[in-house]
Amino acid sequence: MKVNEYQRKDILEDRIDFYYRMKTKEVNEILDFLMKHRKRLVGKVNDKEIIFSLNDVYYFESVDKKTFAYLDDQVVRIDIRLQDLENAYYELGFIRVNKSTILNVYKINSLKSEINMRVMALLDNGERIQINRSYKAKFNSFLNAMKEGVFQNETGK
Repeated sequence: MKVNEYQRKDILEDRIDFYYRMKTKEVNEILDFLMKHRKRLVGKVNDKEIIFSLNDVYYFESVDKKTFAYLDDQVVRIDIRLQDLENAYYELGFIRVNKSTILNVYKINSLKSEINMRVMALLDNGERIQINRSYKAKFNSFLNAMKEGVFQNETGK
């Protein structure tokens, strides 16, 4: 893949034009990364409001009817239900893996089969997330769809 980079001080905003011959797995990963980088979420850490990128999220978890986004170095409370997060960010690589967790598949380092047909996902930051057997089939089809380049970016192109 050829990459050209240009710095221009006369433009009003940064811009990326991305050309591809075919929508491959690599192309989808790049498009997903760019789309997630544009998505900003607002949450609270110790009553202090912060803004963070969807790319920074390893997983979302619901605990005692409160939703948290787990980033590399902090946990942020957000006011969005898991179901809404799953619906909004499914095609960007976020999938429910158990009743209380939505996982960013781009943060998975490796997968390991466990007893009782469960799978353990080891994340880039060292955390381990269990993929329950009732979510395993949907998770596997999601990964296969990503490999085949089924998902499109948000522009529908």
